[in-house]
Amino acid sequence: MLDAIELPILLKAIDFIFDEGRKILEERRERRKAKDAPASVETKPAETEPAVPAALNESRGAMETKAESKQELLSTKVDEVQWKDHEREVQHLVRLLETYSQNYQIAKEQYAKWGSALVPPIIVHNLTEAEDAMIETSKQLEAVLSKVYKKDIQVVK
Repeated sequence: MLDAIELPILLKAIDFIFDEGRKILEERRERRKAKDAPASVETKPAETEPAVPAALNESRGAMETKAESKQELLSTKVDEVQWKDHEREVQHLVRLLETYSQNYQIAKEQYAKWGSALVPPIIVHNLTEAEDAMIETSKQLEAVLSKVYKKDIQVVK
């Protein structure tokens, strides 16, 4: 059994992968769709409206599956030897994700203050850089947690 001190790090890692990381990725996808949408809306407005409810249903189904996976992971016993081997790496990756998350939130606030038309390119770059770093670090964390749990964990796509 894991010590009480070690458990919060593992829980924080799992929470980030399944909750905060997923939210940031969804925001990124929505922003990219919004950039692509103006051209397609002008040409075919009737076709885009029915696709939205279908996308919402797919999103809800995926969220339910991910929630089940998270609960399954939380209830799964952790291999202590593997945990001891990877504990420092998980701590490091969680700290990196916290930093990248803060950077993302700051860039998002700055983006909102300037507005989409006037935002300086450095703020857009910071936002994109934080997203990319979070995705890469989340994938690394998933790989480490896969080793610890001895099962395939893939949330970030």
